[in-house]
Amino acid sequence: MAGIGELFLESIGIFTARPGLAATTTILFIAVLLCLLIEKFGQPKYYRLAFIISLLALIITEVIILLSPIETLDPTSQFYLYDGFAKFFATFGIFVTIAIIIIAQYYMKSLPEIPVFFACMTGIAIGLILLPAATDLIALYVSWELLSVPLYGVVLYSFNWRKSAEGALKYYVLGAVSSAFLGLGFGLMIVVSGTSNIYMLGTALEQALLDPFNRIVLGLAVLLLVVGFSVKITVVPFHTWAPDTYTGSAHPITAYLSGAIKAVRFSAPLRVIILLTPLLRIDAQAYFAILAFITMTYANIVALKQKDIYRMLAYSSIAQMGYVLIGFVAATPYGITAAIFYVFIFAIAEVIVFSVTGILWRSLGIETVDELSGLSSKNPYISIIFALGLLSLLGLPPLAGFPGKVYLFFAAVDANLLWLGLALVINSGIGAGYYGLLVKKMFIDEPSEKVAKIRLPPQDIIALGLLALILIVLGVYPGIAEPFARIAAEALF
Repeated sequence: MAGIGELFLESIGIFTARPGLAATTTILFIAVLLCLLIEKFGQPKYYRLAFIISLLALIITEVIILLSPIETLDPTSQFYLYDGFAKFFATFGIFVTIAIIIIAQYYMKSLPEIPVFFACMTGIAIGLILLPAATDLIALYVSWELLSVPLYGVVLYSFNWRKSAEGALKYYVLGAVSSAFLGLGFGLMIVVSGTSNIYMLGTALEQALLDPFNRIVLGLAVLLLVVGFSVKITVVPFHTWAPDTYTGSAHPITAYLSGAIKAVRFSAPLRVIILLTPLLRIDAQAYFAILAFITMTYANIVALKQKDIYRMLAYSSIAQMGYVLIGFVAATPYGITAAIFYVFIFAIAEVIVFSVTGILWRSLGIETVDELSGLSSKNPYISIIFALGLLSLLGLPPLAGFPGKVYLFFAAVDANLLWLGLALVINSGIGAGYYGLLVKKMFIDEPSEKVAKIRLPPQDIIALGLLALILIVLGVYPGIAEPFARIAAEALF
């Protein structure tokens, strides 16, 4: 009994010392178990209870995250640290997760095993909190997989089982390969430096790099990390899984994958690369600068040729990641602030455009660009929301994508990367070709045969409207979110 008492007191001590991380992960874990129990022992009439449990757990988690103070613990002795950087990404990730499960209610009607879906979504939220908070390579790897494994399940969850199975398989195989690259890269870094703590790596590597052999090993480790991270954040040429996975998964899940998940995953290379030695930054900068240019250019050109709306937007989301990498490549406080701000903006826009695409497919069977013609004549609200998301991705003022791209351009100039800034401008012009085409089809062309009135449930109307309102408000007043992005960036320096 004494052992149980000591364990109980120790648990209370953890909750008292670190209420933010401890309480949120515990609540979400309990919600996962409850959803699975409903699937195992409940009847279909109780399946909506799983949605309510998941939603309440996420809302409570979001409130706790917002109210919890930023931790000031010694980062060199922690596996996880809830600093300004972690708080920004966790707040954003949970917020989008709430929006996705609300929107998914309309899409998921008549599908089986609904509680399992909500269990996976709630499990993903645990990874969204822990990944940006990881300050140790081992903890980061565990959190990366904790986020990835439930995602494989939700990608498979769709009406078109054949396409979703193909997309989930590609996602799983390439995800496992990228995890292997990351694990090997982390292992080599730990061997060379003698530590797994990210905040201690810089000093340890400076000493280790005096040995020429260690320099070779570290160069290989950096290359492995670049490949491993690039697969999951869909950087060309490691993007091949994305179009098929996006096309095969349920539309709300594609919105989740292309927006919030990529945004939170981006926190991992940010924390690892930025906190390392100047030499490592230079090596990584060269790799990612080339990948950023190739990603935005290739993806935009391919998207321009697509007739299927879904694949067009899939390549568009890949191009957006190329833009984000500009701030990362700059590797300055201003550049990282720009990258964090833009990744937040583009993730919200991605949720809007993919969610609306899913609604159009689910309700009217619209899949191609031509079938979208005249949508505004029957569905003005949906058309306006869709257009706002598209034009924000394009970077048209007064939407949030405009200040986001301006920040990235000046980050490139500030870091003597004018050529990357010009590439951003040119590629935004290419993107106008297909974003503008979709808007023109909706508002100018004559209605196609598939266009009809869509009746959305109130919760979807509110969720989509709120996300669109965020894009407008941050486009007019970017200073509302920019200070939080700056605080998150300063936590890395």
